[in-house]
Amino acid sequence: MDVLEKALLVDELKQLIDGLDNDKQSLFEIAKAKQRIKDICASCDDPMFQDQLGTFKSVIQQHGFPIEELTRYGYSTTYCGTFNFSSRLEEVLFAAPKMGWAALRQANHWQIWVVRPLLSFLRSPWLNSTEEALQWIQKNAQQYVKTDSELQNLIPVLESPQASNQATHKDTLSAMRQQHANFEAELEAIIQEKLQAAPTIQPRPAKPIVKPSFGSRQNPRPTANLNKAKALSHSEFNLDGLQCRLERASPKLFPSLYRVELENPTDQNVKVEWLYLKAENDEQPVWETAQIFVAEQLYVQGQFSHYVALIGTHSIEFATNILQTYTDQRHTRTNSIHQTSWNTFKQHYAQHESLFNECIMNAELVWQRDENAYPYIPASFINIQKFIPFNEVAANFLTPILLLKERQKIRVIHGAERIKLSPDDQAYPYLLLDRADGYTWQLIRHVISHLPQPISVQSLFHALENADMSTS
Repeated sequence: MDVLEKALLVDELKQLIDGLDNDKQSLFEIAKAKQRIKDICASCDDPMFQDQLGTFKSVIQQHGFPIEELTRYGYSTTYCGTFNFSSRLEEVLFAAPKMGWAALRQANHWQIWVVRPLLSFLRSPWLNSTEEALQWIQKNAQQYVKTDSELQNLIPVLESPQASNQATHKDTLSAMRQQHANFEAELEAIIQEKLQAAPTIQPRPAKPIVKPSFGSRQNPRPTANLNKAKALSHSEFNLDGLQCRLERASPKLFPSLYRVELENPTDQNVKVEWLYLKAENDEQPVWETAQIFVAEQLYVQGQFSHYVALIGTHSIEFATNILQTYTDQRHTRTNSIHQTSWNTFKQHYAQHESLFNECIMNAELVWQRDENAYPYIPASFINIQKFIPFNEVAANFLTPILLLKERQKIRVIHGAERIKLSPDDQAYPYLLLDRADGYTWQLIRHVISHLPQPISVQSLFHALENADMSTS
């Protein structure tokens, strides 16, 4: 193999690795890319060139935590795997919600995710080694993750002696090697299955679903137009200049609803799940006047998860019904829904801060979970250092943080207990006071001094609202 051939292979390897780092790739495409990298590695028998391919091989092998380390620290039973993408990690942890942990890996750094009660997560900072990660679990997550020996004492032995003897002879490593040996055969089977023409199946009409609408009345969801839509899966699509693919989101409930996967996603610091309601005649919206509905998504216990954006309708009632029903099938729930223009969303969706400012704060609130639901502000906006020390009532994940806006800064008045629950959250529920309205630190200190401690955020907020501004 000459130098030019090697250079071309290296260039191809780089492109394949970039594809593996793309969260939008399907499992089939990922499997093909990994197999191609294996073929390239096998074809390069030059020892020096093999060393150059070491970094690529490490990506393919995707070794998680060594079994020796897991056994030594006692966390092998609750270990759910190591993943490159948070969305796949969440799916695995949601499948075992009572107890478990997994690792998110980026290059040579690991972040630990631990399941807490009611499907919330405790996340570690980025750590430099697997051993450092296990030490973090040992120090910070003992109340949520039990060791192997603790689990053996808790779980009764229900198996017969014969079954127990058979179980002891199972070698996990051998099973993994066997699975690896069957990889090529499985891949070939997948390829053949994809190449075969799928039989045409007429979908049964979806039954009308009655769900509370926006307001106090209950009306059946208008599904007549949806049932006439054509089936579409992984179809190339142009969404107002954005190249993407459409994939059916919920065929039984919403035949015309599709998930949007951007082919060239921009760098985003917040997860946004796109949904597109496709017209029965394939006609696209008039983008200059098109509206979009942005729904805040929370985990069950109240931590912020991501946003869901719905395109393709101007009806508030229809959009609300679709978003609620769609997210009810997921592991999150809708906290609020805001309506804004498509042009505004398209310009600001990539950055959490600008998305929050333009598509939440400056948009129209059309629905919220209940009257006590609070909006969630990006953590990057907040100066979390509390200026006035006092004792706070214990918080839960839905407890809002009380903030004071002064010029270009937003400072915490009350919220140390809430932040301590999950200091790495991407956003927090909040109540906001503005110094321009007369809320000075002198007034805040005066009000706090007259309240019995520990102080709840609601009592402090109401006391400040009713305070005599002249005292400041």
